Amino acid sequence: MLAYLAACGMGLGHASRMLAVARRLNDAGVKVVFSSYDKAADMIERSGYPCLRTRSVSYEVDEEGDVDVRRTLAKGPLNLYHFARQLGDELYFTGTLEPQIVISDSRLSTLLAAKIQGMPALLVLSQLKVIIPIKHPSKEKLETKGLVEEGLYKLLGRFWLLADEIEVPDFPPPYTVAKANLLDEPPPPRTRFVGPSLPVWPDEMPSRDEVREELGVKGKMVLASFTGVGKEGKVLADVFLEELSKRNLPDDVSIIVSRGSPTGSSRLEEISKGVLVCDWLQERYLYMRAADALVSHGGHTSVMEAMVFGLPALHLVRRTHTERLGNSRSAESLGVAKTYLVGGDNEDLVSLLKWVLSDEAWSAAQKLSRELIHFKGDEEIASRALKLAKAGVAL
Repeated sequence: MLAYLAACGMGLGHASRMLAVARRLNDAGVKVVFSSYDKAADMIERSGYPCLRTRSVSYEVDEEGDVDVRRTLAKGPLNLYHFARQLGDELYFTGTLEPQIVISDSRLSTLLAAKIQGMPALLVLSQLKVIIPIKHPSKEKLETKGLVEEGLYKLLGRFWLLADEIEVPDFPPPYTVAKANLLDEPPPPRTRFVGPSLPVWPDEMPSRDEVREELGVKGKMVLASFTGVGKEGKVLADVFLEELSKRNLPDDVSIIVSRGSPTGSSRLEEISKGVLVCDWLQERYLYMRAADALVSHGGHTSVMEAMVFGLPALHLVRRTHTERLGNSRSAESLGVAKTYLVGGDNEDLVSLLKWVLSDEAWSAAQKLSRELIHFKGDEEIASRALKLAKAGVAL
């Protein structure tokens, strides 16, 4: 049996989710082939899987890592052209390979290609509603924003419904992370909240103490991992490191920082006392298992990883990244995270780090983890994909 897994290339969370599903399918004896683009394709190939590369479709970010709405709109015709080419690529790839199941993570072109050819298709989707950022709001802009968002929701919803099933890789209420993008409207039919799709789970790993001993971790350890579109991960890492340079860390605290570049070096370099940096942390989940806290860019998968691993989290988010800001606020409302608004009026960064390293934060995160550990979305997605493939037709 062959499964065709298509991951959206905007950020690395989509690829990470599909890699987790691929592991479950491999365990069931299923061969997999990937389709993606940009850094997501780099990440998939670095993980040892074949990846068919297609044209890039993405929003634009400026030099500071903010979503650039004007440049995104200006690039609209090019994105539409690339989408058409993507559809052509996916029709060719799936038509040539003839997979028994197609799994699309937020890739409309792949879903359309599968249904045009009558193939069973499962959709993995964490964002049913697009929230458009506005840097300088006015009454007219907000009214236009509301109309455009509603139109996009209705338009995209019609296409998403082509899928045989829609699996939402998020916790069911009241623990849902992407509330603003998922719960404002009734979910489409055949939609299920299945939990996060993670390449490895804490209960599959050695104990935290064993991992800390293996890595030589002493005292408190913070894992800071940043990804995103374009240079976003590097920009956020630089912001974090610059803020750290203004303060003295406690002697018993070490911070591991990954800039989120899958093609970069995994070698950790100590740039200051207790701060080690690399381009790509190959053993990221091992370090997460050993960590006392997580710092991230507020990506959907990153926020849920912290919740599953029982790690208090600090999420560095720009106001224009509306989905990530919503993710971070959701975790904050559960008492297991803090939000640092980049460029905003914030509490001192080191003070926030002290909170995430506190006994209070650790206790809250560990308690929540015990409630969420059984929502294994990667198992559910792989199981449903196998059932669809064996049925051979739309359910």
